Amino acid sequence: MKLENIKTPEDILEFMKSNIKYGWLDINNEEHIGNMKGFRSLYRTSSLEETLNHKIGTCIEQVYLMKSLLDKINIPNKMFCTRIYEGEDFNDLEADEHMHCFVLYYLNNKVYQIEHPNWERVGIYEYTTEEEAIDKINEYYIEMAGGHARPVTEFFEVEQNLSFKQFNNYINSLDKNNIKNK
Repeated sequence: MKLENIKTPEDILEFMKSNIKYGWLDINNEEHIGNMKGFRSLYRTSSLEETLNHKIGTCIEQVYLMKSLLDKINIPNKMFCTRIYEGEDFNDLEADEHMHCFVLYYLNNKVYQIEHPNWERVGIYEYTTEEEAIDKINEYYIEMAGGHARPVTEFFEVEQNLSFKQFNNYINSLDKNNIKNK
């Protein structure tokens, strides 16, 4: 599947499966695939071009790429982030990351999620409403996090070269738009 052939959400999922792996670029422009060691201290957000050129991305980059592809084919969509809340003063660089970004799109009076970064749930999921989608997706991640509450926040862009902490602080700054705090 090539970018120029994308016409449907199913094509987007096929493109992601064929071209993008879960991984990340660090502050030294080194690739990390299948390894989260040093993520909190070395990670930086990648541009869409870097994601496509390196063929890797975390959920952050992958969701931003899928959003841009949905925009390209004129399908309304939104990006969301669910996470265990970490304030601006959180500085434990060895702590596990408990964040997942996802994209919802809206077609034929239904709501859909394209999931690619979570390899256990790759697919397209249909929901009746946005609220149902957010609740079901968040419930899954609450369970994965041992029952810890997770706010869900809509976000609008992924600025290049943000550290994990800076991206988390960006999401925190949007909490006035907090969708669900379970």
